[in-house]
Amino acid sequence: MIGLMLAMPFASWASSAVQEDSVTSLKHYTFLDNMFVGIHVGPTSGLVENMRPRDYFKLGAHHIGGGITIGKNFSPEFGVRIGGYYTNTTGVVNKDSRLKAEAKGYDGDGFYTIKNINGYIDALPSLTNIFCKYKESRRLNVLGIFGIGFTHSNGFDTDEFAKYDVDRYIEALDTKKRTFFSVRAGLGLAYKLCEALDLTFEATVNATDDAFDGFRYDDKYDGYTAGLFGLTYHFKDHYGDRRFKYRTVGDDLGLDDLNDKINQTRKDLEDAKNRRGKILQQRILDMTVSFPIDKYFISDIQKRNVEAVANYIKSHPDMNVVICGYADVETAYPAYNMRLSKRRVTSVFNMLVNEYGVNPNRLRIDYKGDTLQPYDRKNEWNRVVVFVLEPVEEKSTIQ
Repeated sequence: MIGLMLAMPFASWASSAVQEDSVTSLKHYTFLDNMFVGIHVGPTSGLVENMRPRDYFKLGAHHIGGGITIGKNFSPEFGVRIGGYYTNTTGVVNKDSRLKAEAKGYDGDGFYTIKNINGYIDALPSLTNIFCKYKESRRLNVLGIFGIGFTHSNGFDTDEFAKYDVDRYIEALDTKKRTFFSVRAGLGLAYKLCEALDLTFEATVNATDDAFDGFRYDDKYDGYTAGLFGLTYHFKDHYGDRRFKYRTVGDDLGLDDLNDKINQTRKDLEDAKNRRGKILQQRILDMTVSFPIDKYFISDIQKRNVEAVANYIKSHPDMNVVICGYADVETAYPAYNMRLSKRRVTSVFNMLVNEYGVNPNRLRIDYKGDTLQPYDRKNEWNRVVVFVLEPVEEKSTIQ
């Protein structure tokens, strides 16, 4: 309640600061963007028969394990990784076996080492970004860890294991190697040290076959716990960034001004025409329609230009119009940009016909994707639809 009261004075300011035509969205990323690699090391302990809670506080119940992972974040809310780990976990024999060993003069604590190699595919939902909107400045991130994979038992410490009388329960001796299906779950923390590096800690519970520790009795599943510290390195994406970034585009944040600049720089079109051959050689209306990155909706301010085009067409019956759309070459990939430019042209066509009553027979659509860039000065100017005049008695072709 106190937080709400403190926030209320800022509400009116916030509503006035966010403009109607402002659009905030993540940049468009490719498959190889937002990749990372990590190294992890820390203590592991067995979850097996005869292991009791008090055993976890004994030094002999713990070993050090570690591994390496590589993965990708598909969005701020979700990532995937694959990893390989080498861990020495702990098994413990039953009380009767320890007593028999003591009677023979062996005073061991009953622990023995299980050597194993593990591989997992982990889903990494970001609990922080799922429940709280992603912020570029946020440093601490809480992750869920849910994985499937395998545990390969590479045998046991022969000297330790041989001193206990375990014939009654034995399933796999040190000379036998077993590979078992395994699952795991846990939580992770990632603290951003810098744009490139995270300091991480993760705690997981790993479940696998009952024979993991060499015994098959009592429990249905065996497994181990792991608490691993590590470092994660984030590779650069095709923008040169290492993390997800927002891009805010809106008419009142520069799109309308951008459109004015486009209309005031027709000389750039002439330069482009000389460099690119036949591009836009026809007469072009002064009006254009600009779009935010990766969008094809027409904002309220841009509707003014569409209305102006409609009025021109109605007042000039000797002229038809070719609507030609483009996408900037630095965003996405060619096939996607071709579809995007088509959607932009279609949006303008539908508005001219449905909202402003232009005869569709006087319109023709064309779209170039990023195969041609009408504006060389600034890449973002090419997120645009232009209008080319076509005399009624002629049928020109956009090059």
